[in-house]
Amino acid sequence: MFNFDIALQSLIGLTVFLALLFLFLLGYTFWTRKKQQYWKRYEQKFRDYFFSLILDYAEQSDPSLSADEIIKKISKRSKDYSFFIKLLNELDDILDGTERERLGDLIEHPVFNSFYQKKLFEFSTDSKIYACVYFQNSGNIDNRVLAKLVTVSQSNNLKLAFAATKALQSAEDWSIRKRALLRFFKRTDISELMVAELLHVFDTGLAEDRSQVGEALKDLLLENIDPDIKNIIVRYMGYQQFYECDDFLYQYLKRIPYKPEMYSLIRGLITALGELYYTEADSAIRNYWDKKKNTPIRLASVKTLSTFGDKENLSFLLQHLLKAEFPVRKAIIYEFITKGEERIELLTSFIKETQQSLSEITIAPKAQEQLQPRLDEILDITSGIKIALNHRLSTSYA
Repeated sequence: MFNFDIALQSLIGLTVFLALLFLFLLGYTFWTRKKQQYWKRYEQKFRDYFFSLILDYAEQSDPSLSADEIIKKISKRSKDYSFFIKLLNELDDILDGTERERLGDLIEHPVFNSFYQKKLFEFSTDSKIYACVYFQNSGNIDNRVLAKLVTVSQSNNLKLAFAATKALQSAEDWSIRKRALLRFFKRTDISELMVAELLHVFDTGLAEDRSQVGEALKDLLLENIDPDIKNIIVRYMGYQQFYECDDFLYQYLKRIPYKPEMYSLIRGLITALGELYYTEADSAIRNYWDKKKNTPIRLASVKTLSTFGDKENLSFLLQHLLKAEFPVRKAIIYEFITKGEERIELLTSFIKETQQSLSEITIAPKAQEQLQPRLDEILDITSGIKIALNHRLSTSYA
């Protein structure tokens, strides 16, 4: 039987509980916001105070304060250390030469090295990530830290593994760096952005390291990793102008089987060979048009063959202009309209020759059946040319 008093008491109790919960959440939100505001103001004051001291130390051969004296001014709170290292890293990005070297004395100071070593071995994921960022920037990695970073780089936590892999790119041994990349690239949960960032960190950009970087990238392409990741690697090699790898990429392209899971890699290789201007690959690239149609591969081929730009490649593109699917047709027209007067003349000659062939069709028996599809194709092409020309004119007068 329904008991009204018990129901009323339960309702009152629930109301009180919800009210208390609301007040708690309101208070917690207010406290969290105030805490964030406090640390934001504190960090700004911290930066204002130490910025001039650090800059004076980096720029002056005889600074007013030594590295030890500057660091003694920092309290031993974790946040102060993290604020200081963050400021050093920002200055490291804008300074160079002797100033940057002197800044390195602060970054690699034993106080920070010891502090972040302890952080690396803590249970907290955030602590380990902070430590990884420090060792990535300092490069001060001893055997104990190295062993721990290798272990952390295999973590199930993607963010943590990524941070550790980036830190390992500061190791002196190139084989350690390459193995770290390979471990990470074999994961199934990584993003294209992560791959690109790791390649950027791995490549020092120094002329003396160029050959080692190129050889390492070639080795990675021969490993059993996802073709989509290999696509990013070859695109990076093309974009960064690894000319010494052009023949390797060409031979690699010829070995790849033409199947759906390889389409992205094939497209990347064709694009990279165009960026490296490896014209010997043109016949192999043209052969892909005889295989099962894949629009992205054809689009990459159009761009690369246009970059090579000799008569044979341009004639090949024109021959496929009528038969190509719309995106490819549009790309071919763009390459002829926007790349100089000579190409416009070639396109004009092609249109005239096509008109002549149409005249011959009108004389033949059953002309109407043959003529209509060709007329539709010509109409599409002329519309595309008109759009491309208008775009070119508007761009030139902009």
